[in-house]
Amino acid sequence: MESGWKTCDIGKSVTVKLQLTINGKSKSADFSQQAETVVLKLEASTHEAQLVEPQPGLFTLLLDGKVYACTIEKQPNGDVEVIVNGQRIPVTLQDPKRLSRGGGIAGQSGGRATLISPMPGKVVRILLAVDAEVSEGQGVLIVEAMKMQNEVQSPKDGKVASINVTEGQTVNAGDTLAVIE
Repeated sequence: MESGWKTCDIGKSVTVKLQLTINGKSKSADFSQQAETVVLKLEASTHEAQLVEPQPGLFTLLLDGKVYACTIEKQPNGDVEVIVNGQRIPVTLQDPKRLSRGGGIAGQSGGRATLISPMPGKVVRILLAVDAEVSEGQGVLIVEAMKMQNEVQSPKDGKVASINVTEGQTVNAGDTLAVIE
């Protein structure tokens, strides 16, 4: 590895199960990362690679002796495009745990919506304060997982009743992040 490269070391191992839709084909995947080593189990095949982030937002992947320059762009509809060596690949990521919990909303009884963490990660930014007015679809906070930032959005118009985390806090899938009234 060249000196001065920033690795994707997050300090501990992370494993996430995802449902991927790549170019219209749905596949189950297990993704794990420990330091700069990433392992992707995609159906019957397993791929191990080295991943570094030489500059923010640009990832270099070494897989089977080949080097790939990768970036990730979040689309307005929530999907992402992975750009590999200049080629755009539309990808839809779905966390099966999040789907079974109603898309990151634990409950909306009595006009309240509890925002839950869709996956293990770290809270990198809180966008709104308690008592702030919020619109449906507006970002409340950002959770980073596997070097990808995920904006957690309000499912309804209302007011931020509570923020249950702090910036820099590590969260698990299913943890309560905030409550909207």
